[in-house]
Amino acid sequence: MTMTPEQFNQLSTKEDLKKFVTKDHFDKKIDRVFNAVDGIAKRFDSIETEFKMDKIAHNRIQKDIDNNKKGIVQLKGHLGLKIMP
Repeated sequence: MTMTPEQFNQLSTKEDLKKFVTKDHFDKKIDRVFNAVDGIAKRFDSIETEFKMDKIAHNRIQKDIDNNKKGIVQLKGHLGLKIMP
């Protein structure tokens, strides 16, 4: 595939790219990106830890309910609460 003269004139030269971005400018931008990614990773880690803790608490409560189902039904009956199946 050949290029037309118009397409050839639109190509960037090495000098054009030097003016586009400097190393210092790029370093500052990449630092901001890394800081943002670190923040997201920290928040995800916190959410993941909280999720695991919630799951453990849920399993413990469910185990207590399963072990004490008869007692809970009796307590609900004593309190006059509607017993759901």
